[in-house]
Amino acid sequence: MSIDRDYFWFRLFKTRGIGIKLLGAIAEILEVENLTPEMLPLNQNDLSEQFPKLAKILTGKIRVEDREKVYAAYKQLKDQGINIIYPGHPDFPPYILEIAPVLFVKGQQKRLMSDNVSIVGARNVSDKGIRIARKLAGDLASEGINVVSGYAKGVDSEAHLGALESEGTTTLVLPNGINQLRQKNAFKKFNWDQDVLAVSQFDPDTKWVARNAMARNKLVCALSKAVVVIESGPERDAQGKMSGTFNTAKTTLDLNLPLFVVNPNCFDDPPKGNDALIALGGYSLDPVKGAEIIAKHIFVKTEQPTSVENQNLAGQLPIPFESSDM
Repeated sequence: MSIDRDYFWFRLFKTRGIGIKLLGAIAEILEVENLTPEMLPLNQNDLSEQFPKLAKILTGKIRVEDREKVYAAYKQLKDQGINIIYPGHPDFPPYILEIAPVLFVKGQQKRLMSDNVSIVGARNVSDKGIRIARKLAGDLASEGINVVSGYAKGVDSEAHLGALESEGTTTLVLPNGINQLRQKNAFKKFNWDQDVLAVSQFDPDTKWVARNAMARNKLVCALSKAVVVIESGPERDAQGKMSGTFNTAKTTLDLNLPLFVVNPNCFDDPPKGNDALIALGGYSLDPVKGAEIIAKHIFVKTEQPTSVENQNLAGQLPIPFESSDM
């Protein structure tokens, strides 16, 4: 069977026993060895002899009996206009390799590599927070910046809508599989094919669970050149539950990305998390001139991360390792 490169990475993604770390390891081996997938031998003995590091990862995992089911799932995605982004793909951001080595996307996938700024905040956002989120997102869109957020209710949705209402673009980073994506009523009037990019790091049929929402937050940060917090509660509430917004902000700092936090004095009831995040290293942001400040910050040229460039050839190729002897 002759398969394209998208399928090669989808096949690996769907293989039991190959997770994020091993997908990243495979990508790194291909880069270091200056290999493309079609250069790999199709049987275990040759693989072990020529590329023992890859053989150690793959031997015994690729099961030929899974082929039909996996290919049917792949074909279904393609028929729905869903694309697969992977290490070496021209639209794959190389700095997300350790977070999400395979992405499922629908829309203008080139925006993965755009000037992206994430806007995040509480689900139960105040009226003032809604106005700030929408206005700031619209102002960023007017600066040519793509607004990224998590498509949850509250600040996330208001940020997406603010960008779209200003004739800008936005990226929805989903906490579930891309087959679970549903258009919210407020979004249906916009041109999704042109102005909305939906992204998921999860298996396409995965339903929402809390741990995936937290994992998604890290991707929200990694896709962006800066992150803005509108409203955040404390790191943990009275019941000890972690704040997703606070966690996202801390992840931003851990990734050495600029974190902007709306000055708590802008609110009638100052969000407790905002003060704490500013104390941790976030920049206090006046939302009136916020977009201008952020744009000046992110448009300063920085050295780009090293990319994986050795897998960009198009065309058809056989999928290695699906022979019955492995």
